[in-house]
Amino acid sequence: MKTKAKQLSLADIYDDVQSFFEEDKTKFIKLFDSFIDLSELIPPSFYAHYYSHFGHHRDFSLESMLTALFIQKILSIPTVQLLVHVLKLSKELRELCGFKRVPHPSQFSRFKSIFLKDLENFFNNLVNLTEPICQAINPSISNILIADTTGFEPYVRENNPKFFDSLYRNIKKLSKSNPDFDAHSYACSKMPKFAHSNPDAKFSYINGHYCYSIKATILTNGLGIIQHISFY
Repeated sequence: MKTKAKQLSLADIYDDVQSFFEEDKTKFIKLFDSFIDLSELIPPSFYAHYYSHFGHHRDFSLESMLTALFIQKILSIPTVQLLVHVLKLSKELRELCGFKRVPHPSQFSRFKSIFLKDLENFFNNLVNLTEPICQAINPSISNILIADTTGFEPYVRENNPKFFDSLYRNIKKLSKSNPDFDAHSYACSKMPKFAHSNPDAKFSYINGHYCYSIKATILTNGLGIIQHISFY
């Protein structure tokens, strides 16, 4: 008897893509390359701002810059500097991004700074595009909204473990004559209330540990798709 082919639902595809993202980054990137056309997702206003800013002498396309930043997040590359090194070493990733040469780290930083509002509108636009897909997967779960408080840890000096270690060691040296003195607790109390380079990054207990973070509320639907992020 001939075996019937299994008909895949959107829910099955969603589960497979989520599995690839968590367990097989290479396959996920191939899916990204095969099925995602950024030119169809970027709002016209973003194109207009980008090309009016750089004119005809631009070195990198808008799609190339966005693809590189997506690759950074997919591969969990912590810094732009490391992203640049990875792109220089990987011809495949350069071709995926459409780079003939790799941008300088400062170019990525300026891109995120200059086009901050456009990036926000881009992700807001993605919410509108993904909503019909979520409804097709499971309407009842998609209609559920979940609010969760969290914190985003910026790359500030105070989040480097060496910052606390240095303070802790100095306090321990001064407290050698008093064995009952709790140097660790005292060091914690002496940590700055906010990061020197970013006052919005405040010393707090977030996600199971102490750090300097920017607090936010994340709204997701029942499928875990982000609908909105509000910083406070």
